[in-house]
Amino acid sequence: MKIIEEPQLEVKRKLPWFIDVLLYPASLHGIIQIGIFFFLSLIIGLLGRFILILFPHPGGQHYGVLLISILRVLLLGYIVFYFGYCIYDSSRGGRRAANIRAEHIPDKGDFVSQLFLMLGCVAVCFWPAAVYYGFARRTDSFFWVLAGCGGFFLPMALLRGVLFDTFDALNPIFIIGSIFKTFLSYCGLILSFCIFGGLVALIFWILGRLPILGFVSNAINLYLLFVAAHLLGRFYWWHKDKLDWGI
Repeated sequence: MKIIEEPQLEVKRKLPWFIDVLLYPASLHGIIQIGIFFFLSLIIGLLGRFILILFPHPGGQHYGVLLISILRVLLLGYIVFYFGYCIYDSSRGGRRAANIRAEHIPDKGDFVSQLFLMLGCVAVCFWPAAVYYGFARRTDSFFWVLAGCGGFFLPMALLRGVLFDTFDALNPIFIIGSIFKTFLSYCGLILSFCIFGGLVALIFWILGRLPILGFVSNAINLYLLFVAAHLLGRFYWWHKDKLDWGI
């Protein structure tokens, strides 16, 4: 995702590292993007209800459902695009959610292709677990070991996929080699994700007990997703010399 011409200059951090990372989406541009995602999701949902009312017969509903599905895929593609954009911007030294200029917004074909690239990252990491489940039809301890290994490799696969913007970067040999170059630091990154995931689970456990609206939960989901993107991009910023990817 080579869309930002000039790398951002690192500035001295005034807040503790953990707080600074959590505040990554708390900028004007980050809040605007979350608002855009929420607004578009709301519009698509209202459009779906309007179509069901306007075309009550099965034929019309069939095309309406198809249209809504296409719009949801495009919206998901835009979310994936901005997720990758945040990873790339953070890998260049960015410390707050990036601004998207008009010339950086890809067309709908690029949205879908980037969505498939992200799915490719997941597939590369979890295909052993998926194949095992396909044959064994059970989720035993061996399945969870394979799934855990896939989760361990996933952050590096996502990082390579986003920064190189090509499926060639998902070669397992390159992924494993990159992990070995930064093994201890990468383990720290995985631990950070685990701690972060635990905090997320705690937050949603608390929210689940409150009379909170669904769109608020979605906004929190997006906020935390961008925090994770920033954490991954910062990992490259801190260890780009060891990784030596030439980008």
